[in-house]
Amino acid sequence: MRCSVIDIGTNSIRHLICDVENNEIRQIKKDVKITRLGESVSKSDKLSNDAIARSVNTIKEYLDDAKNYEAQSIYAFATSAVRDAKNSSYFIDELLNIGLDVDIVDGETESLYGYLGASYGIKKNDVLVLDVGGGSTEFSYFKDDLIKRSFDIGALRLTEKFIKSDHISVDEYNNIRLYVTDMLTPFIGDNEDIPRDIVGIGGTITTLAAMSQDLRIYSRELIHGYVLKKSEIKRLLDLMMPLSLDERKLLNGLQPERADIIVAGTIIVYTVLELLNCTSITVSEWDNLEGAVVEKFIRGNDCKDK
Repeated sequence: MRCSVIDIGTNSIRHLICDVENNEIRQIKKDVKITRLGESVSKSDKLSNDAIARSVNTIKEYLDDAKNYEAQSIYAFATSAVRDAKNSSYFIDELLNIGLDVDIVDGETESLYGYLGASYGIKKNDVLVLDVGGGSTEFSYFKDDLIKRSFDIGALRLTEKFIKSDHISVDEYNNIRLYVTDMLTPFIGDNEDIPRDIVGIGGTITTLAAMSQDLRIYSRELIHGYVLKKSEIKRLLDLMMPLSLDERKLLNGLQPERADIIVAGTIIVYTVLELLNCTSITVSEWDNLEGAVVEKFIRGNDCKDK
């Protein structure tokens, strides 16, 4: 069966077209577009009209792709920004008008999708899956049952909350680190069985892997399975912080549209590694898109046929 899955995130909207056969996933096409749906949600509690328009237009393009590739089923889910916004019903109505029904998933479901996708892709057992998104960060690992937790710390959310200058200051860096530490310490302290073998997903982590390899052209093959050392993350952080936004946009491996939020996202990743006393993270290109395929098309089959 050919499936289409759309992930409506805080910073970007992503689309996977794949074939599912005998519990195996074969990717046909995977796209990402940064629409900033969640810009200012942390301040105003609302999705802006411009962000909604950008996002709806992108989703229209994805639906056209799904039709052109003759996808038999479509599943779309929305995460942190749509969960939090007081006017999310307006956005959902706009999507219904273009023929798309959307599942607003909670943080635990988002964590489940991330775990399923990463574990399918990396084929590792006893790992912690870390998903650093635009609006939230998810932790998931298996211990008797699947432990799933979501925190309102994301690259876009913390950029809007803490970063006021073009060149990131030491005070801004310290404030983000302290905030992340305060948010995560109770969870980490109460869960001593958290695996120290970390698999990372999400735009911040895949971008750091691309930057580490100085990639001029993004390559999923080079990103998937790449081992990103904590010392390398710190090197990239030290490289980016003194730069202006325009200077960061010129760095190889960094999408210009992500240049304003990459520092906050990197601080989240680095702080997590420090709190867990881990020296590296394995990067997965398989993420919650593939995880949604596993949950909806392999473990269950409750998607909308088109």
